[in-house]
Amino acid sequence: MDWAEAANALQQAKKGWLGAAFAIAAIQPLLTALRLNLYLRASNMAKPYRRCLSAILAAMSLNAVLPARGGDLVKVTFLEDDLKKLPPMVGVTILERVFDIFILCLLALSAAFLTNNPTATRLALLATCAPVSALLALNFADRVPVVGKKLATLAQACRTALGAPRLLIAAWTVAVVCWLSNLLVMFLLLKAVGAGVEFSTVAATMPLAILVGILPLTISGMGTRDGALVFLLKGIAAPAVILAGTLLYTAAVYWMLALIGLAFLGRETLRKTLGRTRHNQGILKKPDSTATTP
Repeated sequence: MDWAEAANALQQAKKGWLGAAFAIAAIQPLLTALRLNLYLRASNMAKPYRRCLSAILAAMSLNAVLPARGGDLVKVTFLEDDLKKLPPMVGVTILERVFDIFILCLLALSAAFLTNNPTATRLALLATCAPVSALLALNFADRVPVVGKKLATLAQACRTALGAPRLLIAAWTVAVVCWLSNLLVMFLLLKAVGAGVEFSTVAATMPLAILVGILPLTISGMGTRDGALVFLLKGIAAPAVILAGTLLYTAAVYWMLALIGLAFLGRETLRKTLGRTRHNQGILKKPDSTATTP
């Protein structure tokens, strides 16, 4: 890797394309919150859109420091105050994540097939097996020996959501738009650094790089996602230029949104802390039913 060439590509990046890419990245939380809102409604655990948006932005700050987008699981504590309802909320979050990865795999498979990219097609087919297996496991989680009862809430959340096809189709549509906007961000950033890669090529390769970045190996997928895209675009564009584009992608999709989400993370943490304090104070104020009157 020619790091000097990568640094030069970053310095000479065209501001117009950069501005467009960062602007599109900035509206992604709005779409992600709508997708979450639809999944929650399908699972009969509806939350206001503003609450979903606040939890999403808070989770994005955590995703910048936790591997495998761990903030997506932490966000359930921001969505639900009742501890008894946390298990089914976790089930909805897992269901959302599995469907999201499944849609990304289908986009990768479709683009790889249309661009006649055999390597990307084989990898996309292999990757699709993971979310399909996870969906089957979620649906029948309560039938697993020994631990089935503990996983009943996960299976119930999955079955409830599948019973609302209109809401699920709407959520899947939003998910497709989210991923397409994500690919557009990468395309614009590669254009900014002068990589000269077609959008169809980005659509065939970037989803696979994102899937590699989801693996719990590094923070925000840095290094793994970059290396995967450099490998997939080998012979199409200079590796150093591709690296420059992926670094800008991390800055736009992770670091910028993480900075925006810091205010929401602080607000959600404060709200949870105050709520817990009021709950504890309420317990202390309750009269002791065992006490006797003189």
